[in-house]
This record gives sequence, structure tokens and C-alpha cells, in this order.
Amino acid sequence: MEQAIPPTLSLSCQCKKMKAKVEPISPKQANHLTCYCSDCQKFAVVLNRDDQVLNEYAGTTIVQVPIAHFKFTDGKENLACLRLTEKGLYRWYAKCCNTPIGNTLNAGWPFIGIIHSFIDDDRLVEKAGEMKGSVHIKEASSRVPERLLGPQGHTKLLLATLQKLALWKLQGKNKPSEFFDSNSQPVVVAQIQAH
Repeated sequence: MEQAIPPTLSLSCQCKKMKAKVEPISPKQANHLTCYCSDCQKFAVVLNRDDQVLNEYAGTTIVQVPIAHFKFTDGKENLACLRLTEKGLYRWYAKCCNTPIGNTLNAGWPFIGIIHSFIDDDRLVEKAGEMKGSVHIKEASSRVPERLLGPQGHTKLLLATLQKLALWKLQGKNKPSEFFDSNSQPVVVAQIQAH
């Protein structure tokens, strides 16, 4: 009997020097949402990628997946990292063309929130599911229309996200990690970009 090929989400930076994949991926595993927080906005601005990353209300579309499912396939030497505060999220990007890759908390947390500008797959919704909802709506640049908010409200989405993270933690999906070494340190030095 032939082994089924696990579904894969293709990823790459804008200049295609860096490529990666998420495998396996499924709507049940992934968490597809839009974040309007000011830090996500600043990350896009610092990289001079706000035109490609932010929607018209300054939201960033993100797909959260277990970090153990994320693998670089080419160009990992272009990986760079910044933090907007000393204790802020690790915000990863491709230094070859300043494409934002995604956000992580630290080595103990089992997820990466991949930013849509790094997703190079026209079957995103089929593989990662429809956009579930929006967070930090109060920080949007203007009032976000109902149709863009997604079916889940902030609280429901947050609870569902925390449940997923707890499950991934129990399953040990924080390792292996392309972003943190065996001593739980980031694989590249994170630049602090105070704002």
C-alpha cells in the first residue's frame, strides 16, 4: 500500500533565496488569524514591508503552526531576528530581502506564527483553514468591518489558541526547532529594535 504524502505548506521569502515548508499541515492543526497589535505593525514598518504585510486596517494575517513542523529547505543563512523590546517576541525575517517570516515567544513555546508574506502557497485556505478571527482589534488603524473580523470573537479565539498551544506543548512540538538551539538560545543573535 502506498504511503500517503503528508500535506505541505510551501514558504519562501520575496526574493526566493530562502525557502521553507510546514509539514504536515491541516486546518485542524493550524490557527489562521489576523493580528492588529501595534508591535506587529511596527515589525512590518521597521523592515520597510508594511505595504506587503499590513492590510488596509494595519492588520497582519498569521498562520500559527507547531514549530516542530517548520523546516527550512534553502537559504537558512539569511535568517535574522529582531525584538521590539528586551523581552518582546522573537520576530524572524529573511535578511536577503527583509521578508518577515514569523513570530515566536521562546524555546519553550511550541509554535511559530507565520506571517502571510512568507507563505508561497495558493492553497493556504485549503491547507490551513479559513481565517478564524482577529485579535487586538482596538489597535487597528481604523474600524475593521465585521466581514473581515472572522467568525470567532477575540475571547473565543484566544481560548482556542491557548488550548492548541497547551496540546502542542504536551505533545513536545517545541522540538526540533529551526529557531532555537539545544540550549534554548536563538540560533541567530536577536537585534533589539527599540521603538
